[in-house]
Amino acid sequence: MTTLARHHRRVLLTSWMLLVGLMAGCGSQRTTVPFALGTVVRNLTYCGSQRLDLYIPSKAGAHTLPVAVYVHGGGMSSGDKSDLNPVFRDALSTAGYAVASIDYRLAPAARFPAQIEDVKCAIRYLRARSTALGLNPADIVAFGTSVGGQLVALAALTGTSSTWATDQYPTEPSSLVAVTDMFGPANLTQPASGFTPSGIQTAFGRDDRLDLVRASPTHYVAAGAPPILIIQGSADTKVLDSQALELFGDLKAAGDKTELVMVQHMGHMFAQVGSYPIQPSLRQIAQDMVGFFGTYIQSGA
Repeated sequence: MTTLARHHRRVLLTSWMLLVGLMAGCGSQRTTVPFALGTVVRNLTYCGSQRLDLYIPSKAGAHTLPVAVYVHGGGMSSGDKSDLNPVFRDALSTAGYAVASIDYRLAPAARFPAQIEDVKCAIRYLRARSTALGLNPADIVAFGTSVGGQLVALAALTGTSSTWATDQYPTEPSSLVAVTDMFGPANLTQPASGFTPSGIQTAFGRDDRLDLVRASPTHYVAAGAPPILIIQGSADTKVLDSQALELFGDLKAAGDKTELVMVQHMGHMFAQVGSYPIQPSLRQIAQDMVGFFGTYIQSGA
């Protein structure tokens, strides 16, 4: 074993020792769960009282890991970190990514922008704890489903600004290298976003068009945005495909790097519509996402 390899092994061992200490400090404990590709640490506390699960692949080797943050859907009022689909988790883990599935505050107890504040704070937390967790702070990507897609797109498009910043980990940036937005609402001023009047009232506490503009990824599109992969079901009757097409068109017009995968026979949340299977398949979508992220990260997972 070379001197450099021995040094990397010592660094990783130290990182795991720090991780155990970090868990003890937040009342969590390292737990083995049905995750055949590595180890999962559940309920790490970030940014006050929020929790995240961190999936760490066995193939970590002697280098720090890029990390993919998963943000669940649920209209800003339901869902939790357990909603992470194992097909996506395992595809990323096989490719050498750590995966952080996060909880965030929910409406109506916490109105928007609490949700995006927590998402951006989770990114800063992961950077602040990157040494202890064995992560590469330069290589953080994100993906989300439905409203989670909206939130990761918002995080990407506002990552270098102070928009929705909180006072936790203020020296860490909340920027992202790239994101995958899976059928997320893009322009909340349109009925096609899937937000009903009652859903708007729940999420925002009022029906004010300015709130909807501020919560819309299309409002923040500008040149220089991180690359965004958009996944959309052609048969989605919840978040209509016009939302994906609008965001994709705006990003292209701004000169940003973006791709759109229109999935045939797919409704909302990967539901098959009709007698034909979705195309591309769920596993192919996962591989497309991994390939997209791999184009832009630095560490070569």
